Amino acid sequence: MKINMENIINAIQEGNNFIVTSHCSPDGDNIGSTLSMYNALKKLGKNVLYVLDDTIPVNLGFLVENVNILKSEEIDMNLSDYTLISLDCGDFNRICVSDQIKTSVEKLICIDHHASNDNFGDLNYINPNESSTCELVYNLLKEYSKTIDIQLIDADIATYLYTGLLTDTGNFSYSNTNPSSYLMAYDLVNVGAKKDLIIQKIFQSNPYNYYKLLGEALDTLDIVDEKVASMMLTIDMLNRNGISFNDADGVTSYTRDIDGVEVGLLFKEKSENEIKVSFRSKNYVDVSFIAQKFGGGGHVRASGCTIKDSIENAKKMVIDEVLKHI
Repeated sequence: MKINMENIINAIQEGNNFIVTSHCSPDGDNIGSTLSMYNALKKLGKNVLYVLDDTIPVNLGFLVENVNILKSEEIDMNLSDYTLISLDCGDFNRICVSDQIKTSVEKLICIDHHASNDNFGDLNYINPNESSTCELVYNLLKEYSKTIDIQLIDADIATYLYTGLLTDTGNFSYSNTNPSSYLMAYDLVNVGAKKDLIIQKIFQSNPYNYYKLLGEALDTLDIVDEKVASMMLTIDMLNRNGISFNDADGVTSYTRDIDGVEVGLLFKEKSENEIKVSFRSKNYVDVSFIAQKFGGGGHVRASGCTIKDSIENAKKMVIDEVLKHI
């Protein structure tokens, strides 16, 4: 992996113009890794744009209060001398910028930890054994700092990195939490990561209507063969409770966390015939393998896909497939 880092460090060192982005439906690791890279590039004196064609979840809004996040339609310039850095995105098609940006840049760098990633970048730093993309960015910035004798990770960047580490490890409760994750957390807190603020904003600041929505979702809870649990969130449920599509992903874990359940599923309606499916597993089922059968991907214990069909049909298709792996 050090070779991969060295190639990317050289590309950053030699380049002047960068765009940073991530996948659609932003989460903590998405925002944390992208903000970390964005701020590190600015510290290095680079010209850098943050572009993301999606909305930021409410509980992550505190991270981007002073950041100018652009939409692809706002980029009206020659990008032939720009490098696009895609962070925490396992699929070229899910990079959350326009096709014009993807095809106009000089170079694409991919930094990611999804097992389903097919090395779509011109330069790739991919390690599915790491807890998060933030851990990869942490490793990269530590290595980069050695080459220039400047510590790139300051208190702000430490806060961004800690956010991604914390959310992608489920507050250090998921199986992807490694010894290196704890060492990284120790280092980031010493640098000045605002761990108490992160915990409060992400885990302790849900609006009242979020729990009303959770109650409705729990009413749809269905368990098959005692091993597979599922819930549904419809557009009507989201609208009725005033919760946006990107602010409801935390509901998924309630399906997996039932005693005896191996796979938990959330079927979330984005439109009448577009369903986002979130997969979680507990011990032995590789849900990334299942998600790939529906054009998605992700991690062994946490993955997702999008199905263009009704929510009822999507539920039947996915559960039928999951049962083959139980």
